[in-house]
Amino acid sequence: MSWLVIALASVVSGALGAMGLGGGGILLLVLVWAGMPQLTAQGVNLLMILPVGLLGLYFHRKNGLTEKQAALPLLWGGLPGVVLGVWLGSRLEEGTLRSCFGVLILLLAARELWMGLRLLRQNGWRLTAPPQEKP
Repeated sequence: MSWLVIALASVVSGALGAMGLGGGGILLLVLVWAGMPQLTAQGVNLLMILPVGLLGLYFHRKNGLTEKQAALPLLWGGLPGVVLGVWLGSRLEEGTLRSCFGVLILLLAARELWMGLRLLRQNGWRLTAPPQEKP
């Protein structure tokens, strides 16, 4: 296991996680790629997500970028999901768990590609935003 790769992945995932962009997924992929067992990598990932998420929340709240009312329904759905996920994850074989995670990553990548192409098409296939007219 290369600690340099893991350290770099930690910095990248911390930055992405603080922005709410799923840095934990990046870290989990790197930990598994580096040879850590899937369930161990998930546990290490959770240990990192907690302080990164709290720090990110602090700065988002400070900048007025949080909405409690929008988060409450997600929290009530997420809590039973955590219990179900831990229960299910601890009962699956590591290969099955990795396959499920891989399928999820592929689905998320396909969605991001689709959304990016849709935005590009709406923007006339330009990679930069169209110039704004001056009033």
